[in-house]
Amino acid sequence: MKEVHFYSGKIKSLIMLIVSSIFTVGLYHIGFKNDSLFLMMILYLAFVLFLFGIVYSLLLLFRTKPLLTVTGQQMIIYNVLRKPTTINFDDVLLFSTSDMKHHGIKTTEFIHIVLKHPKKNSNLLNCISPGLFGNSESREYSFQIDMINVKTKVLLELLQSKIKPYSLLNK
Repeated sequence: MKEVHFYSGKIKSLIMLIVSSIFTVGLYHIGFKNDSLFLMMILYLAFVLFLFGIVYSLLLLFRTKPLLTVTGQQMIIYNVLRKPTTINFDDVLLFSTSDMKHHGIKTTEFIHIVLKHPKKNSNLLNCISPGLFGNSESREYSFQIDMINVKTKVLLELLQSKIKPYSLLNK
């Protein structure tokens, strides 16, 4: 089976760079003109946040490596700032999608990977998330597909085709 690579969306990265740059310059100029210490601290925190957006969008814009690779037996999720994660399709129970909306407009989409035998992690987020989100104890991995240059439905169909049909029966 040949590998299928998915790269970052350069247009989305460029838009994120432009928006972050405009807000960073604007917040920088507003922060110097303000006399209130509390408001100035909030503006500088927002400045740092948008400055990170500039750095992240530049990393995505000039990235030549894929963000996701799908092979016959596994998928490799490449993070921009961390080492890659490899997931074997034999360990996957199913894939699910979710999205976030703001006033009815979809802002971002995720694909969640539900494993057959989830790892028992002791970090705080994995201990709290089943109580907050319900049925999330077996969601080990998820990735945001907005920065990948592919449609959600196409990617989900490709990933679902890699799971054996009897995997739902063999928990």
